[in-house]
Amino acid sequence: MASSSILVLLFSLLPLALLSASAANNCESRTNVTIDCGSSDSYTDENSIKWVGDDAFVKNGKSQVVQIPTGVSNVMSTLRVFSTRKKNCYSIDAKKGAQFLVRGSFYYGNYDKKSAPPTFDAILDGNFLDTIRTSIEDVVYFEVIYVATSGSIELCLAQTKPNQLPFISAIEVRGLDPTMYSHFDSNYIMVNTRRVAFGATKSIRFPDDDYDH
Repeated sequence: MASSSILVLLFSLLPLALLSASAANNCESRTNVTIDCGSSDSYTDENSIKWVGDDAFVKNGKSQVVQIPTGVSNVMSTLRVFSTRKKNCYSIDAKKGAQFLVRGSFYYGNYDKKSAPPTFDAILDGNFLDTIRTSIEDVVYFEVIYVATSGSIELCLAQTKPNQLPFISAIEVRGLDPTMYSHFDSNYIMVNTRRVAFGATKSIRFPDDDYDH
C-alpha cells in the first residue's frame, strides 16, 4: 500500500437491543471465518483469504450456482437459498464480549432463471439489521461492527414477501482488536455506509489490511 493512501471508513450508528457486553481483552481468541455459502469446498483466493464451505454453519437451504458469474469473484458463483421456513440462520462460534466485523454478501446472478432478484430481511442475534434488496447483476452487501452478546453469532435471513426466497453468497466474520473501535457505545452497532481509500489505485485488501475491512 502506498504511503500516500489513507483508508477512510464512514459508519453510521444504529441502536441494537441487548448489546451491553464489554470488549474482550484476549486478542488470541479472535474469530476469523470466511464462508463461501452454497459451497462444500475450502480454498485460498487471490487475496490469500482462506474460504470454507457453509455446511457446518447452517442446517437448511439448498446450494445453487449462478447463471451470470462474469465480473465477480469466484466466491460469488455459488449461493444458498432458503425455500422452507420463514427464517433460517447461520451460527458461528464467537467469544462473548468480543468486537467483530460481520459482512454478508448477496449475488443473485439469475440462479433460478427467473430474472427476479428477491427482497428479504437480515437479522443479527435476534435483532433486525437490514432489508436486503438484491440485484440481478450487482453484488449487494451489508457490513457491521458490533459486540457479541453470547458465544455465537446468529445471522438469520427472513422471508418477507411471497415467492421471494432469501439467499446468501458469502459471510465474513473478523474478530477485531478491542482497542480498534473502543470509542463507540456497545449498545449500538456501527453500519458501514462508505469506504474510500484516498490516493489508492485499487482496493486495499488482505494481507495489506490485516482485517480485510
